[in-house]
Amino acid sequence: MKSIRTRFEQYFRLAEYGQKYKRTVSLMLTCGVVLTVLQVIIPFLIGDAVDVIGTSRALAAVLVIAIEIVGLSAISAVFQFGLSYGGQYLGQKIIYDMRNKIFVAIQGQSFSFHDKNQTGQLMARATGDVEAMRRFLAFGLPQLLGQVLLMIGVVIGMYFLNLQFALIVSLTLPVLVYIGWRFSQTQAPFWQKARYNYGEINAVLQENITGMRIVRAFSAEEQEIAKFQEKNIEYRDDVIGAAKIRAFYTPLLNLLVSLLLGAIYLSGGFQVLSHPATGTILGPIVVSGAFLVALLQGPVRFLGQLILIAQNGMAGFARVLEITDANVEVKDKPGAVELQKETLRGSILFEKVRFGYGPDNEILRGINLEIKPNEIVAFIGATGSGKTTVANLVPRFYDVTSGRVLIDGIDVRDVTIRSLRSNIGIVSQDIFLFSATIKDNITYGRRNTPTEEIINAAKISNVDEFVNKFPDGYDTLVGERGVTLSGGQKQRIAIARTLVTNPKILIMDDSLSNVDVETEYAIQDALRAVVQGRTTIIITQRLSTLRLVDRIVVFERGMIAEQGKHEELLKNNGAYARLYYSQLAPQKVSDEEESEIVASTPTAPEKSDNVLKRRGL
Repeated sequence: MKSIRTRFEQYFRLAEYGQKYKRTVSLMLTCGVVLTVLQVIIPFLIGDAVDVIGTSRALAAVLVIAIEIVGLSAISAVFQFGLSYGGQYLGQKIIYDMRNKIFVAIQGQSFSFHDKNQTGQLMARATGDVEAMRRFLAFGLPQLLGQVLLMIGVVIGMYFLNLQFALIVSLTLPVLVYIGWRFSQTQAPFWQKARYNYGEINAVLQENITGMRIVRAFSAEEQEIAKFQEKNIEYRDDVIGAAKIRAFYTPLLNLLVSLLLGAIYLSGGFQVLSHPATGTILGPIVVSGAFLVALLQGPVRFLGQLILIAQNGMAGFARVLEITDANVEVKDKPGAVELQKETLRGSILFEKVRFGYGPDNEILRGINLEIKPNEIVAFIGATGSGKTTVANLVPRFYDVTSGRVLIDGIDVRDVTIRSLRSNIGIVSQDIFLFSATIKDNITYGRRNTPTEEIINAAKISNVDEFVNKFPDGYDTLVGERGVTLSGGQKQRIAIARTLVTNPKILIMDDSLSNVDVETEYAIQDALRAVVQGRTTIIITQRLSTLRLVDRIVVFERGMIAEQGKHEELLKNNGAYARLYYSQLAPQKVSDEEESEIVASTPTAPEKSDNVLKRRGL
């Protein structure tokens, strides 16, 4: 009962898409009904022609009937066009709306949604499943409507023609429909598996193309080919399995229609033998009955296939609904306020924050931390310690499991997501560039940025150093995912992209990891001016970056182990000291330079610069 209820709910949901196109639906119904009437009338006219030929042999009367048949056929073609075009129009309009809704839904989903769903599967739903819906709405629906109406029309016509013929058709047609339905049901599991495996093929293909350089670097081509072939074979076998069933049922249905036609002839023959005097009357009736049965060939042969198209379409629609109806974990609450950039001070407060990616995967275990306006704080810790997760809670990429994150004393859940993120600049380690020009990538999210601001951001991030060497300058195309640029160049563009938004809060997640030491020093030197007047969180494992910060916060196993300045934390001989001597200290060259690093604070930038220059940092 639950599955039936769910299926009806899906049909109602689909009907909601068609609400905007009631006139088109009405036109299709009208065309379908008129077309059915015209198709059923023609066999009666053929019977009349046979009767005229057999009795009066009036050529003029036969000619009139022939003209009527031709005229009705021509008119039928017009209504057939209306039904088919209406289906295409309705299908394309609904699919257009559906694609937009899917894209908007994917855009609006939380990070947790994308963590759980493969990109290839999402693409398969947005393409393959939507295509299944298009086939159903644009082709299957008008055909199904026309064929069902035609079957009803044939049965009604038979009752007007001959009672015995009508009873034969009425008793036989449900059997034929059932066999057609069984045909679709037997094929359905194969197509369901095929749709899933189609998504798996997309996922493997997308992952392989994205990671092609890694595949080549590890000479893993054969491994990837084997993985793709495995999914491809499963998809192939599913489609072949469905074709095997179709190859069995299609001739079976043709045979049954032929048997039904034979039953009509046999019934007519018995009636003539039983009442010889009515032979001349029954002859035209048998001919009309035969032509009416012939009209059933299309519905009976294709009904199962049309039901399958409908089932595939609705199955695809169900998978689409999984995207459009998916719960958005991070969204604006009713009455959310705008975070005003003009009055924003930039203080950040974490109060008893706990967070996990699942009930059994808690990452943060009670974080209490205050970051003052314009303060520059470094988050450091071992991999998996929770430092990046904490930073991701500020722009609400995820919501806390418990506790609060406040900006200027306002819970981030009480402000609109758009206004929150527009005030936060983020440069991550995983850089993504769009297949566009360098200028378009820098101004992404702020297309109307003045040229002088673009150039200023480029100078700060050291982008101008390599852009000016390109013939097309800022109009140089970077290729898909920035493939034509080095890792350091992409990272510098990402930093410039963040700077043009002029954020009050800046989060840099190991954003200098892919630049060489010379470029790193140049960017850090420029960033000293950038971070002034901004609340800045720098997630790093590099000692050279720590020279920019006012405070270091050390994370360990989802908790804050300690915090303070470099020299204070070393004296404590705690988590920071262990991390420093195991990962950071190898960067130093001598004890003399170490003492200078300790002395280098934001109030002594010149001395620090000299030390770092000598160390190549």
